[in-house]
Amino acid sequence: MFEQEPKITSITEGENGLFCLYWSHLMEADKYSVSQKIPSVSGIYELYYEDEEKKLNLLTVAPAWLGGLRSQIREDIDSNDRKSDDLRQILENNKLYCRYACCNIRDDIQDTLWYLTQLYFGDKNYTHSSGRFKKICVKEFAPDNVHWV
Repeated sequence: MFEQEPKITSITEGENGLFCLYWSHLMEADKYSVSQKIPSVSGIYELYYEDEEKKLNLLTVAPAWLGGLRSQIREDIDSNDRKSDDLRQILENNKLYCRYACCNIRDDIQDTLWYLTQLYFGDKNYTHSSGRFKKICVKEFAPDNVHWV
């Protein structure tokens, strides 16, 4: 069976950017599985927690640059003292999951992240695009059929 590599690809059409986001399989996110299964390359990732009703809740969508996906996800799932009490409670008391896509082009990561945060958080979007395109579109491919786009 063919399995798509988790990555971000881009196509430029005039002033528009089209990005194809190929997610990895959704996987449990604990320090052992992250260390063994997630590469140390740049990219984008989503972190989820499972609530009492077994529903997945998006915790974060974020980029990973210099330290790579592995170290950034490990840092995010660590319930250290620098995190708020509410966040520490979620991290300590819920099963965590993550998925990722690799990309070595910073502007492609930035544009894809901007699109996703616009979609997920609307007016509370905390990111900005690279400024290369007037219009950005993202087509999402998820092997687990977990789609937000």
